[in-house]
Amino acid sequence: MNDDQIHFKYSPNIREIDVLEEGESICECCGNTVILYYPTMYCVEDINCLCLSCIASGAAAAKFDGDFMQDVEMDKVSNPEKHKELLERTPGYVSWQGEYWLACCDDFCAYLGDIGTAELEEMGIADEVLAEYEERGEYTDIREHLVKLGSLAGYLFQCLHCQKYHLWVDAD
Repeated sequence: MNDDQIHFKYSPNIREIDVLEEGESICECCGNTVILYYPTMYCVEDINCLCLSCIASGAAAAKFDGDFMQDVEMDKVSNPEKHKELLERTPGYVSWQGEYWLACCDDFCAYLGDIGTAELEEMGIADEVLAEYEERGEYTDIREHLVKLGSLAGYLFQCLHCQKYHLWVDAD
């Protein structure tokens, strides 16, 4: 399958979120020469190149007995197939302390990308999303300090079912 045809349910913007590497390399799972690849996974081996096909099919997770997420809201999703889809067939995102994947409506959310208060305000969702995040009791009073790709960074998710936006915040 052509890399342009590969879609990740939980990471629909994979080509825009700056996690893929470009340049000729060899996929460590299938051995094919690739131009676009994902550079890492959580496993014993030191992985530097996985093609999108091997990730999407689950072949990379099976071959290296690994996955792509550091932390996930597992208890909010009851279906083990959804756990496998996210952990074994979805590339992670780049954050300060490691990915934390959100869930809603008994499913994992789609990761949309890095975001700050300015972008949330442009979308008209700042008040709702920031209030919901602060209810988690992690960081508080983040409105004035949350900057896209900043030291206090936001990661925007959207529920695949109710379409509600959710925010995760991380700091350097």
